[in-house]
Amino acid sequence: MLKTMYRNWFLFSFIVVLLVLFNVSNTQAQAYKFGQGWSLGVSVGTTKFHGDLSDAGSSFINKTPFSSYFYKERRLAGLFFVEKAFSPYWGLRGMVLKGTVESSKLSENAYFEANYFDYTLSLTLDFTNIFLGAEYIRDYRVYGFVGMGLSHSSTLKYDMTSGKIISGRIDQKNMVESVGPIGMGFSLFSSQMFSVNFESSLHIVHTTKLDRTSVPETKFETVGFISLGIVYNFLPGDGSVHNRNAYTGRSNDASIRAFNKRRRVVMRTSRNKRAFKKKRRRR
Repeated sequence: MLKTMYRNWFLFSFIVVLLVLFNVSNTQAQAYKFGQGWSLGVSVGTTKFHGDLSDAGSSFINKTPFSSYFYKERRLAGLFFVEKAFSPYWGLRGMVLKGTVESSKLSENAYFEANYFDYTLSLTLDFTNIFLGAEYIRDYRVYGFVGMGLSHSSTLKYDMTSGKIISGRIDQKNMVESVGPIGMGFSLFSSQMFSVNFESSLHIVHTTKLDRTSVPETKFETVGFISLGIVYNFLPGDGSVHNRNAYTGRSNDASIRAFNKRRRVVMRTSRNKRAFKKKRRRR
């Protein structure tokens, strides 16, 4: 059941990304220059394990805030990311997650603790701009991300009664596996230099050994992460973009320019002011 759920989740995410990118490609998106749209973020939050060695089981309800299991066995973790927006609609994010994970199962009289670390590259989508239209001065935004990367973990499994290690070694090498993060976030003050982000994500690890409890029909285990962070935006607001025309004090429309010439209607730019002064001196 867990395998089917993860397969359907990946398929759904892939279809959503394709539809959004198709929609964005058919709009007149304004592309940011390379030096624009950069941001750095740091978040602190808690992890939650979803896998075989857990009393939550495979129930979807137990993985939501409506269940008491959602609040149990959480450990601290931190996240750092660098993000580059290529347009108001999409961008790329490189992020690093580091922390600890734990979980237990009474029926097996066992629990585990793991040091967890992953680094990933994700596609980010600004749902607020996609569905409400591009707006450069906005106090909030809702966004999502999905990507791929690698995870490193070192796990020790303990007997719940005696506290002795029953699987793993203290000096063992890290286990390296592929990981796919997928998540959503809410950004407050997103158009200012500093913004506050609230994020919830799932880091789906392609392994059954994160909890050192292998089940034949399971191929994935998940590290959930909920965090609150602060983001520094290097160039907030709209700024200049590739296809935005620079203002020169003159219209580019031929009919308007002809009308202005006939009526002697000119804009009060510094260039025109100098021309007026020269005409007055000649008189």
